[in-house]
Amino acid sequence: MSHCTLHDEACIMEQAKIYFRAFKYGIPAWNIPSVEPLQLGTLRIKSGGASDSMQFNLIMRNTTLHHFSDRATLKSLKGFSADLTKPLKLIWIVSSPDIEVRANYEVDGKLLILPIVSKGTMVINLSQMQSRTRITALPENRQDGHSYLKITDYRTVAKVSSGSFNMSNLFDDNADLRDSTLKVLNDEWSALSADIQPKILEAADRACRTVLQMLFDKIPYDEFFLKE
Repeated sequence: MSHCTLHDEACIMEQAKIYFRAFKYGIPAWNIPSVEPLQLGTLRIKSGGASDSMQFNLIMRNTTLHHFSDRATLKSLKGFSADLTKPLKLIWIVSSPDIEVRANYEVDGKLLILPIVSKGTMVINLSQMQSRTRITALPENRQDGHSYLKITDYRTVAKVSSGSFNMSNLFDDNADLRDSTLKVLNDEWSALSADIQPKILEAADRACRTVLQMLFDKIPYDEFFLKE
């Protein structure tokens, strides 16, 4: 990777792209973990109420997010500053043709009058995602005389054009019940995504924040850029 001047956005974006390609499987020497896949941990999702035709409690364990680092396109990266007395407000905008979320699931709920109690593996496909991430980071002086960035806030908003579910062992893999239920779930994606998508984003933000902070802890911010 090469250094850029502070105001050379094209260079900064190119170096960010190189980083994602080169280090998507982590930097073992610095104990920085892989972002392909991104480890999201356990997600707990509640959708619908007792009077709704569709309601469920969903637990997703060992959740991983795939294809973000190798298929996403960085559209913009701004907010770096030479002023080390104020917090930085970094904003990056990313688009991705498809992202896959995999997990071991447990679900307990109902669809109309049909109880749904199952466990197995699941895949959620998210298509044509556009995301905007805002990071607040505070420059900190450390004992080595350099300034490092301390992330104080990390938030992403995203839009997805469509999504779909696939779940193994639904109704003990009774083909008719499984296929008809998955069809209803996928037809209702827009409604379900209001409960599911925020949980995925929150978990992804936590994971990305951790990885980025580990990188910021290794590279002094005052050495990020070439002198102009």
